Amino acid sequence: MRQVVLEEPRVVSVRQADVPRPGTGQALVRLRWAGICGSDLSAYRGTSPLVSYPRVLGHELLVDVLDAPHGSGLQGRRAVVEPLLPCGACRACRLGRPNCCADLRVMGVHVDGGMAEAAAIAARQLHAVPEGVPDELAVLAEPTTIAYHAVRRAGVEAGGLAVVIGAGTIGLLVAQLLGRTRGCRVLVHDLDPWRLAAAERLGATAVAGDAAAVVAAVRRATDGEMADVVFEATGNAACTRLSTDLVAHAGRIVLIGWNRGPVAVDTVTLMRKEVDLVGSRNSVAAFPPVLRLLADGAVDAGVMITHRLSLDDAAAGLQLLDRGGQALKVLIAGAAGG
Repeated sequence: MRQVVLEEPRVVSVRQADVPRPGTGQALVRLRWAGICGSDLSAYRGTSPLVSYPRVLGHELLVDVLDAPHGSGLQGRRAVVEPLLPCGACRACRLGRPNCCADLRVMGVHVDGGMAEAAAIAARQLHAVPEGVPDELAVLAEPTTIAYHAVRRAGVEAGGLAVVIGAGTIGLLVAQLLGRTRGCRVLVHDLDPWRLAAAERLGATAVAGDAAAVVAAVRRATDGEMADVVFEATGNAACTRLSTDLVAHAGRIVLIGWNRGPVAVDTVTLMRKEVDLVGSRNSVAAFPPVLRLLADGAVDAGVMITHRLSLDDAAAGLQLLDRGGQALKVLIAGAAGG
């Protein structure tokens, strides 16, 4: 079988490997589609402190279950993969929050992922896809769980106004969930006109310009009260600081994007406004509700998916995202998906 291996930063190969033999509690799966995400791109660029090389990429996975443990109900089904491997023993795990496990491992980052024609994956990590959900929606399940968890952490109410900073995949998924499942008005800020146009096609209000222009736009939209909640989905230090100016008194900021290091923020303003500053990492128990939301049309795959490539062209997909431009979700086809 073939597998996509990141040998070192910016060096991708497609290797031949033996088809794995499932161990106890594992299922043998065949890849239908894999999405390339920001973690894959960071590994490709060599900017991720978590990745060691060589590494099989891939944790946004839609698969066919070829062989599954008896009683799992997975045999012959399509499934999406929950890629988190928590320790199960640390404080976070004991509190039911394995998404922020102190010793968390993630497929495609800390351990080999599933961008391969076949893989052996623990059955507990697999979630059967409802029959009515097409492949192009199902493959978006994993990134949608990230957005779902962030929206849940925000505690936003219907009729509120939310600002999403960053019109990448996660930011646009957050915007869709806010507008389509929470009844919120949504403003999306980005510097890329093409991405802002995508946000508008998804029902959000696009906000361009510098920091002063964004603050002015939010002030106009809220009669001066500013945003109920701000989602920072870029990991850019200037955007993290901007969120403090955009949030309302008694509002909430949800941090999704990973900054490269510590960021200086205006704590006086945060305290004066009594802002709830919330981190959001991965997701908890999100796959079942997300699959239901996908079935109900909460996400527009036609806008989100911009490219479909073969397994042999995975390197080209990473290069495409590395260059920037008009690309959001790039999919890699497995044997069943292509």
